[in-house]
Amino acid sequence: MIPVNSVHINPGKSAEIIGHNEHMLCTMLLHLPIKSLFRFKLVSKQWRSLLSSSHFVSRYNLLHPPLLSGLFLVPKCWNEVEHNQIEYISLGQNQSNVPNYDFSTIKLLQSCNGLLLYCDQEGKHSVLNPTTRKSKLLPSSTTSSPYYSLVFDPTISPHYKIICVEETYHNKYKISMYLSNSSSWISISSNVPDFLAPRDIDFTSGIYCNGSIHWTKRTPRGLYFNVEKDTLSLMPECPRQEQYSCEYFGHSSGYLHCVFTMERLRYYELFEMKKDYSAWDFKCRIEINMEFNYQNPQFMYKCHVLSVFRGQNREVLEIIMSIPGEVIAYDCKKKTYRKMYESKLSAKDKKIWYGIYHVYECFESLYPV
Repeated sequence: MIPVNSVHINPGKSAEIIGHNEHMLCTMLLHLPIKSLFRFKLVSKQWRSLLSSSHFVSRYNLLHPPLLSGLFLVPKCWNEVEHNQIEYISLGQNQSNVPNYDFSTIKLLQSCNGLLLYCDQEGKHSVLNPTTRKSKLLPSSTTSSPYYSLVFDPTISPHYKIICVEETYHNKYKISMYLSNSSSWISISSNVPDFLAPRDIDFTSGIYCNGSIHWTKRTPRGLYFNVEKDTLSLMPECPRQEQYSCEYFGHSSGYLHCVFTMERLRYYELFEMKKDYSAWDFKCRIEINMEFNYQNPQFMYKCHVLSVFRGQNREVLEIIMSIPGEVIAYDCKKKTYRKMYESKLSAKDKKIWYGIYHVYECFESLYPV
């Protein structure tokens, strides 16, 4: 047996062997974080080619399913000249992982599992992966004013879809679908003919969850379209009466959520949809001790629900809210608050409350568009 201390290993030679062994190199790189992969693309043309290949990206995506890393906050009430900025909240441990992308010339419309749908200044729609900064322009649909909804579930398919709702005549609508794998629009009128929609339904903000796109009106009584089965169904009755206001409608970890309040009511109520879509379940009441928003009574209080976060193991259930100058998270089980973020707005601007946001989820991923 040769003594271990008598074996001489040349570190440079070992690195050279690994660098030229594509299988070994690929195996090592698959376990690195995404930001490290971007840096290693600069090592050589060989490494750049390997890291950009569809084979490597597919293997990496299987090993690293996209996890929610942050939230983009786009103020609903702002002066575009003075406040042309998007706030970003990191939900991970690394608070510096802010996506390096210029959002100043585009309008975000939707987010779905790592991809964003946006509209440019010319009214053209594109799909963007903010991690890779790659985007793809969508071909126009058949109408000048479509309502688009982004569908992407990497656990089912590496390809995304766009659901397009178009108004036809006499308050009727039709649905068509864009397929990214063929870069083409298809009609689904044979399965879902032109239909009447509930009054005041909002087709501009579809929520994708459990294989379906969900559209609501002022309350969560609305429609949902099953993308795989091409079926259109009504959602269960609203859990609260008309005088209540739906402050939030969204999803987390496969569950739909809605949050209600009412003028002069000092609490929010959180509901969660049953898995079989039979009814809404009451989850908790969140006491709020906030002053009334006299500057904009439409939003009642200077407190706005941004998101509901449901942990994968169902042990965590948090409501993320904005208050003047800050974002906080309320733990529904522990009944405690924690500070998540302090706004980048100046002290002067914080006196005018900009806490009412459109919220778009951000996932770090290598999925191509």
